[in-house]
Amino acid sequence: MKRLLTVSTVLLVAGVLATGCNLTPVAASINGTTISVGSLNSQLQTYDLTAAGKCLLEAQSGQFISVEGTGGPGTYDMAFATSVLQSEVTDTLAAQLAASKGLTVSSSDLSNARTEYEALLNGQISQVIQLAEESNAASNCVSDTGQALTASQVFGALPAAQRNALVRNNAVDQLLLADGSGITSAQVAAYYQANPAMFTTACVSVLVASSQAAAQQYQAQIAAGASFASVADTANGLTGSSAPPGGALGCQYIESEVEQTLGLTSLPVNTVLGPIEDPTNGAYELYEVTSETVAPLAQATPDIVQQLQQSTTNATRVTNEIVAFAHRSDVSVNPQYGAWKVHAIVPPTPPAPKFLLPTESGTVAVPSSSAGTSGTAGTTGGTGTGTSSGTGTSSGTGTSSGTGTSSGTGTSSGTGTSSGTGTGASGASTSAGG
Repeated sequence: MKRLLTVSTVLLVAGVLATGCNLTPVAASINGTTISVGSLNSQLQTYDLTAAGKCLLEAQSGQFISVEGTGGPGTYDMAFATSVLQSEVTDTLAAQLAASKGLTVSSSDLSNARTEYEALLNGQISQVIQLAEESNAASNCVSDTGQALTASQVFGALPAAQRNALVRNNAVDQLLLADGSGITSAQVAAYYQANPAMFTTACVSVLVASSQAAAQQYQAQIAAGASFASVADTANGLTGSSAPPGGALGCQYIESEVEQTLGLTSLPVNTVLGPIEDPTNGAYELYEVTSETVAPLAQATPDIVQQLQQSTTNATRVTNEIVAFAHRSDVSVNPQYGAWKVHAIVPPTPPAPKFLLPTESGTVAVPSSSAGTSGTAGTTGGTGTGTSSGTGTSSGTGTSSGTGTSSGTGTSSGTGTSSGTGTGASGASTSAGG
């Protein structure tokens, strides 16, 4: 997939007003293409006010995030608002670069991009829910009924404009990754030989037991000569499992994915695997791989080419192209959100303490000397008040595949795009109203 929104691990507490007075309706301009303040505000409100938006943000960032600024409802964390606008600017630059290369997005490109996006998002949702369960915390990706949301549900609930933009941006990234990648048949063959589990599908059966002791008893029956299928029917019937007859789940499972899911290093055929505890319900499960099928190289080649295109090396190549394109582009940013510097948005510098407005108690907040903190949201247009300036103290780079640039502000600055490529810049924290 591509550069899902990059957000600092520790968000600042400054606020930027989502509504109110704006000196200009344009949030940013990229070579004549504009991003309106209204469009940006709509995105911020989606992440803040809708279940789908909250889950999407948590899945993209890998953690539960509060986006509200210190000004209260209707204001947003400055680092968060800047990162959303930075992502929009980067997406526009990537699309313009693709157009300059004569690359056009087809309907099949969009269809493939959506399928790929939803597959990645499902994995991200599973990860954040698991992290939340391990820390006994809430997750925005769990519905009121306690069921995990699916990527299809999240996508379907997003505003059409945002949903379509996410798919198109991913499709553009894939075109840029493919263009000039220079992948050879020798590279494809080497990848195929080095990763056999990725191209092997397994037929898998499951047996569900109510306890570890019960699972061990079933395992002993199978070891004594009973068939896995007959014991599975008995066990699954007692536990109310929805597994089909004989526990046969099907033959569509990629061996490498099954190994990862079950925490195993290999999947021997006709061997009982487990017991493995299911963390969602406390049941214990036994598995059996009844057969495996290895895809021939010719069949696996399209998937291998895609994997190689999304390598860190190739993704970095595309990132460098986007950065170079940004350097020769005409980009401007509404001062409310900061200024464009080289290839990233740098938030506005907060005013000196002597210019800060009194709080409701009549006192003036004293700026903190620690990095990464900032003040309350402004209540008039332009630059708001802030109680301190914060600068990023660390930076990281993306390692998965994709294209784009992103910026983080505050106590940490993450660079990279969810598909693995990107550059970032740390900037001073501040707050703004408008």
